Amino acid sequence: MKKKTRNILLISISILVALFFYGRHNFDNDRQSFREIVSLAGVGDVSTAFIKMEERKSFSNPILNFIYQRWKKKMYARFVSKEEVFENTSGNKIVNDISNIYREYWRVELMKPLPESRTDSTLYNNITDYVLSNKLTRLSKDSLSKNVKDDSVLKEIIEKEGFKVDFKFRNGFQEIFIWNKESTKKYEVILPKDTVKTTVVFIESYHINGYDEFATAGDSQVGGWAIKESATLYCNKGSYDLNSETFEVSYLKHESLHFTDLNNYPNLSSADLEYRSKVIELMYYTEETIYDKIGIFMIGANKANRDNSHPYANYILIQNMSKLIFNSDFNSDINQWKKVSVDKINKAASSLYESSENILRKDNSLNEII
Repeated sequence: MKKKTRNILLISISILVALFFYGRHNFDNDRQSFREIVSLAGVGDVSTAFIKMEERKSFSNPILNFIYQRWKKKMYARFVSKEEVFENTSGNKIVNDISNIYREYWRVELMKPLPESRTDSTLYNNITDYVLSNKLTRLSKDSLSKNVKDDSVLKEIIEKEGFKVDFKFRNGFQEIFIWNKESTKKYEVILPKDTVKTTVVFIESYHINGYDEFATAGDSQVGGWAIKESATLYCNKGSYDLNSETFEVSYLKHESLHFTDLNNYPNLSSADLEYRSKVIELMYYTEETIYDKIGIFMIGANKANRDNSHPYANYILIQNMSKLIFNSDFNSDINQWKKVSVDKINKAASSLYESSENILRKDNSLNEII
């Protein structure tokens, strides 16, 4: 390396290090603020996320600010200027076209500030027109229009092309997951009441991955879901280090409890299912992960709408934990949480789990327990 080149490199490194240490004192606060903005987008409130982005022009930590500015640029290109050209990875025109119909639907509906103003009629009209114009069904327009919302016709079309597909409805949005590469592995998962034997289907890569991945420009996405009939868990493999506590607890234990709850308490609402599985996480996490997880739950907490199951469950969980540990309604100070021992947090979560179990033992047909 030439002396001049080496000197330039050393100066550049020195500047980066100096900038890092300059912003380091605000790193935790900056990271939390960034997470709050991403969390808003992840639950479908993209319009409020943009308001927060306008308020928060930059962060003092240079590395975090660099990441933030790149993310903002992607979000503006996707939702505001609409300059983004959607990337399709399937190599299949039909799958790509259907994926883009969903992306255009999300692009419009995610920007609506009021949930009651959202509609899926344009989505299904566009799917109907596409299927008919490309002669992908023998159904008449009237028949297809009546049946299109149950997703069965679209499922048949996509599977005929050699792809896997799953449809969901979350936080007021229709969504689709398409992939064609997966692997399986069997696990035994220890839960408070049971040891569950389950098969995990690892989805190796998606061609389209739900609304929240789109809403956050890839910063948030579904980790997986449970199918009670087959005792099968589906896992977004790219979201996890399979040797990590996050996979062992936030995925395996969380989703396995969903499986047992779906069988044992078939009427429980989505918010209650999420609450119980998040309680399980705080029962088993160690110091390696627990405080970071509590921070994530706090950032994503919102009790405004019970139908938004994750934010609502986050709020009730932190509220109930705060009552047990701090004798307060909702403690959002992560520094105070970090002063509480892991053992105390684990025991408080165990107490909440037992409380919910006691309620359900008396009546396993309940719809709500929180």
